[in-house]
Amino acid sequence: MKLTITGRHLTITDDIRAHLQKRADKIEARFGPLLELHVVITAEKHRFEAEMNVTAARAAFHAEGRTHDLFASLDAVTDKILSQIRRYRERVKDRRHGKLPRRDVVAQLNPPETAELQETETSAPAETPRIIEAPEKFAAKPMTVTEAATELHAAGDTLLLFLNADTRQVNLLYQTEGGAYGWVAPLFT
Repeated sequence: MKLTITGRHLTITDDIRAHLQKRADKIEARFGPLLELHVVITAEKHRFEAEMNVTAARAAFHAEGRTHDLFASLDAVTDKILSQIRRYRERVKDRRHGKLPRRDVVAQLNPPETAELQETETSAPAETPRIIEAPEKFAAKPMTVTEAATELHAAGDTLLLFLNADTRQVNLLYQTEGGAYGWVAPLFT
């Protein structure tokens, strides 16, 4: 992590640098590796202003704090950054909540080879349809119904089985003889 400290109307002492290093370590412990932490400390007539910019791989945070004590300003701005990090982590957690990881979805859609149905002449009567032993596999990438219709049209097929990005369920899109599209979504009661 690159720690940059800028002082305006103020000389950066070793105590200030050590205090900021402790605060940077605390931020890094909560969030993970940081790319850059930039702190600007401004001394005014009767107060100190601290401004902190934190840059990480996927997020950036900014906070400002003003008090009459230098170290209190640094603590206040660090607390604001930690609060932003907490809210960011909760948003990421909520975004992922309820969604299956991609490998679990693929495992549900493509059962293992040992679970395949196999036809035996003794168990099936002559008038029942023949079961195909090797099912056709497909890539279960999530897409919207509009994207699925575009892909079905581009492929020139009549059927497309896809994972609906909105509901996270397997849907079927088909093209009728008249050229219109039909859409089948599961209904669980």
